[in-house]
Amino acid sequence: MDNLLKELEALKIRIDFFEDNSSWTPCIDLIQKSFVPQRTVGVERPCEEKDFREYRLVVERNLHNVRSMLQHISNSSREKHFQLSNATGIVRTFGMNLLLLIGEHSEKNIWNTAECVSISKELLASFCDLYVCQSISQFLSENENLRNLLLILRPKLLKDTWKTYPSAVACYRWFLQEAELDLIQFINILLIHMTYTYLYIHIHIFTYILIKNISLIKKIMITIKKKILNSSLYTVMNFSYICILIYYILYIYILNIYSLNKYWTTRDEVLSTLIENMEFEQNIELRHVYMLSLPQLITNIGCAKWCGALIRILTEYCEHHTDLRTLKATLEMAKMFLLMFRLRIAAHCAPLYTVFLKLHFDLTETPVFDRAIMQNLEDCICMLYQLSPNVGYTVINDDRMRSVLNSSLPVVCQGGIIRIPIGGSYWMLLWGNYKFPYLTIDYYVKKLKSKIISCYMGDNFTIIVNDYKSIKEVLSREEFDGRVITAHIKDRAFGKELGIFFIEGPQWQEQRRFTLRHMRDFGFGRRQDKLESEIMDEMTLFLDILKNGPIYDGEKEILKGNLAFFPDIMYASAANNIWNVMFGRRFDRSEHDIPRRLCRMALLFQRANDTIGGAISQRSIFRYFGNMFGYTNHIKGSSTVSNIIKKYLDYQKTIISENDDQGFVDRYLKKLDGDDKLNNFTEEQLIILLTDVMFPAFSAIPIMITHVIKYLMHHPRVMEKVQNEIDNVVGTGRLATWDDRKNLPYLEATIRETMRIETLTPLSVTHKCLKKTTLGGYEIPVNTSIFTNLAAIHHDPDLWGDPKIFRPERFLKEDGQLAKDFTLPFGFGRRLCAGETYARYNMFETVVLLVQNFNFFFIEGEPSSLENKLPGLIVSPKELWIRLESR
Repeated sequence: MDNLLKELEALKIRIDFFEDNSSWTPCIDLIQKSFVPQRTVGVERPCEEKDFREYRLVVERNLHNVRSMLQHISNSSREKHFQLSNATGIVRTFGMNLLLLIGEHSEKNIWNTAECVSISKELLASFCDLYVCQSISQFLSENENLRNLLLILRPKLLKDTWKTYPSAVACYRWFLQEAELDLIQFINILLIHMTYTYLYIHIHIFTYILIKNISLIKKIMITIKKKILNSSLYTVMNFSYICILIYYILYIYILNIYSLNKYWTTRDEVLSTLIENMEFEQNIELRHVYMLSLPQLITNIGCAKWCGALIRILTEYCEHHTDLRTLKATLEMAKMFLLMFRLRIAAHCAPLYTVFLKLHFDLTETPVFDRAIMQNLEDCICMLYQLSPNVGYTVINDDRMRSVLNSSLPVVCQGGIIRIPIGGSYWMLLWGNYKFPYLTIDYYVKKLKSKIISCYMGDNFTIIVNDYKSIKEVLSREEFDGRVITAHIKDRAFGKELGIFFIEGPQWQEQRRFTLRHMRDFGFGRRQDKLESEIMDEMTLFLDILKNGPIYDGEKEILKGNLAFFPDIMYASAANNIWNVMFGRRFDRSEHDIPRRLCRMALLFQRANDTIGGAISQRSIFRYFGNMFGYTNHIKGSSTVSNIIKKYLDYQKTIISENDDQGFVDRYLKKLDGDDKLNNFTEEQLIILLTDVMFPAFSAIPIMITHVIKYLMHHPRVMEKVQNEIDNVVGTGRLATWDDRKNLPYLEATIRETMRIETLTPLSVTHKCLKKTTLGGYEIPVNTSIFTNLAAIHHDPDLWGDPKIFRPERFLKEDGQLAKDFTLPFGFGRRLCAGETYARYNMFETVVLLVQNFNFFFIEGEPSSLENKLPGLIVSPKELWIRLESR
């Protein structure tokens, strides 16, 4: 080890890689100095060993140095529990450069030696270990790594430079072979890079992949005619796409063989021929195949220069339509085309509008049985109306189109996710990411090029809002205060619309007003000395349990020596504090099994659904499939909490004092018995209201504290700064108070950063539009469901710059004080979480207590990665054991 450190010191490479990002710069420089240089002489002849004589003299030494450096990085990452697979920025640049170097020496060549190839294989093994992947194929298939590597190589593979970089050609071919691409994946890569990279490389790999897929291609070619005539639209599109692309590749290959420029043919020549054939094609079957295949083709190789030609094709096919099937495919293609080329449409609006309006008139005079044709046509006209003021003026003065615009505009302008029977667009989101379907939304935002997109959740028309301005507008405006109330929501509330989360209108306003008014008197929503003192007592007991060990059996299950089970270890204190606000009493330590059960049942309910509400939210029939779609746990979690609340509510009635209210429950019970009792105030309403208000305290607070502790453990530099700040302000002889918070800005910034990067409720609670209105210039119909994508704004590069990096400093000013907080973890506006102040106080007190008194260590075999998370209405980390050592 000492020899290794001396070698690194001689190379002027520092060893604190995970403490200071600048340590990676000399590492990257060393790798880049080891790249095979450009051949500057003898370009017109094949490469020879003499062209790389000087490089061969130093390459082995350089690779030995890189191996030493990588060995130390590997050792350091194991010691500091750091995973390069999660890294970004300069650390990611290091990994990409290292893989390029490995690719250059993946096989024996004229610029290296057999020893170089051997070292390259060792580097590859170390790389896979560092990035926690079983093979290079796995790494290339993740996070668009292959695409990014090919983009880095692209400048070396241009028409005029590829001959001077033979190592880059070898590296490029190695990447494509190692990626284990199937035919369609390879064709997509080819289409992206064909314009710039040397074609022979692609043809070489294409032949290899073609052979691997020859049985598939043979089957396609034999059955294509049958498929076109008899199969579904989806099957036809796939088969037609493959056939046209095979024709495309073979056409390029032929051109390369017989062209005067033997080694280079741009895709433009090929596309020009294809589009010309489309424009003048008269065969109905071929027209249909063209229209089915064209959307996928222009998605992969879309270029604005084809805008005029594609408009001519659409105009021709719409104006001289003889087949409704082809017309339907043409209009679907037109909708996609208008979305892709929206910035260039203005110059071509007149011919498109003319042909669309004439077609609309014809179809109105001669009605068609396929409603989708008319709907697609009206959608296209509405999109033209939005894209061009001149055409919009023409359309708006056309009486025939006024009703079309009013009915179609909301759907078209926001773009849409495909709707599938029974569950609507939910299945498409689930297909993109089964565990966390909300992550699929970002794909559609980019694909549709809109921050407001539409879909169907079950039968409900839904919009998903993804930008900061629009989200705040939704959360602020009264017309968006509605709630989507489904059958499974009522099932947890005695079959009625009760509580405070899932009600709307005057009932919600009345309950909200009463709840907020009276809960404030007991410290919920504003400071109260009595509550803060009792929370401090609870924190003292919590610290005593951690330091002196368990007494009762329930404690022994979650605390074994210095091993604590998170988040369960915090359940008793979290539940006791909110229970005290409601009932005016806390559970004794001997009764802590009850608050722990409350928390576990609350989390069971949360995890029975997903971030979009689960399948039972889309169709009520899924309730009858037991726990297949989470319904059993949904009811079990909620009813268990409600039954415990009812039990203690009955007891509270027997001890209530006329002159002294112990908690919020006493106030509500007196309201039930008072002369001014209203219809909306019932015992059932109180039970569900208490369930709604206490659920977040039972589950969300312990979950978020667990997130904070894990992020601090993964970022020891941040942990050290937080502990130093606490030591300087609070010391070790007392617990922190709420007054200390203003003097602990770095700790508060750390909590804020964790709530930003780990948005507990990514889509918040679904809102509903109560009356027809507009949002972002779009008309929103009444009863439209609205998702506010809080996770999107918390990870928006335009707001945060580097949103994937955990960096508490983003919440601090230059003088070290707290800056303005733009996050919305508790929502905003009239539906803002009433317990925000209470929750922040509890998180602050608990995090300070833990970090002030303990150091934390992961246990081998436990789910310690930041990616070890479970889905649900809230995104929670997997439960894990953590070793605590007193400071």
